[in-house]
Amino acid sequence: MNVIQEEIELQVITPNEPGIFGRVLATLANAGINLRAFFVQSERHQEKGQFHLVTSDYKKAELALRSLGFKIKTVRVITVEVEDRIGVGAEIGALLAGAVIDIRYSYGSSAGAGRTLLVFKTSNNAKALKTLQ
Repeated sequence: MNVIQEEIELQVITPNEPGIFGRVLATLANAGINLRAFFVQSERHQEKGQFHLVTSDYKKAELALRSLGFKIKTVRVITVEVEDRIGVGAEIGALLAGAVIDIRYSYGSSAGAGRTLLVFKTSNNAKALKTLQ
């Protein structure tokens, strides 16, 4: 069974420095927040890093991370939990393309336990949600 829903992603701007990855994740862990999906990026010569986080409790996560002084933006995304199998991402991409929905960005993860969680920011999340359900 596929689980498709709209959720809140936290986009967290941090310093780009050694140890920041562990500091952000430890802050969430110490607050009892489960990290469901994440994407982290920084460029070699940038002073800032950016975390995209989907958590078990975005309000609690936002509060915990704000206590560290980080700038945080909330963004609505679509999460899709599906069977982990070859071609499932292509099928979702085709459905969204057929509905003329642009994927602004996407990331996902699988632990090999038969399920995959994919995260999509689209040009029309409401239409994407309807299309994928």
